Amino acid sequence: MQHEGNNAKAPRRSNKGEYAPHDDHGDAIEPGLRVPNSSLDSCGKSFVAANGNRIKTPGDHFSDTGVIAAVCQHDRVIVYASMWTPGEQQFYAFALIDAVMAELPEHWQVGILYDIGCQIHRSALKWDLLPQWMPHIIFAISVFHTYGHQWVCQLWYHPQKGDVWGLTDGEGCERLWSDL
Repeated sequence: MQHEGNNAKAPRRSNKGEYAPHDDHGDAIEPGLRVPNSSLDSCGKSFVAANGNRIKTPGDHFSDTGVIAAVCQHDRVIVYASMWTPGEQQFYAFALIDAVMAELPEHWQVGILYDIGCQIHRSALKWDLLPQWMPHIIFAISVFHTYGHQWVCQLWYHPQKGDVWGLTDGEGCERLWSDL
């Protein structure tokens, strides 16, 4: 409840009807996103997967530097690929998304849970990647990885806060790596 004399501002309504936080400190919210740039920037800096310059395995000793997989809600592998560049580059995730979406009916709505789902969502919109699929994709962050994100990312990208995820935790790849 807002009283007269209270300087608190009501949340502004975005163009899609969702409520978004105010931009009181010049912190922009990019079109199609719900999270301020400062929060997305902080998440991007704090995660190894979001930074292609952080290298876990040097590429000079191995032809493949890692593997990446897309699994379904039931933890079954859909696509499995070798990574050949040092660092975890976002193009691997986009390649898997494109491969999976190309096999699905065009009218399907698809949820994508990824450790850095906020960063993938931001990049897809910023660089107009996967334009044919974006209207059909809902991004979220895997449950256990959300707690490493900024609180506003936790609010918007936590799968338990959305109505499409049920009790899916998005940690199927973690279970896959453990089984391997």
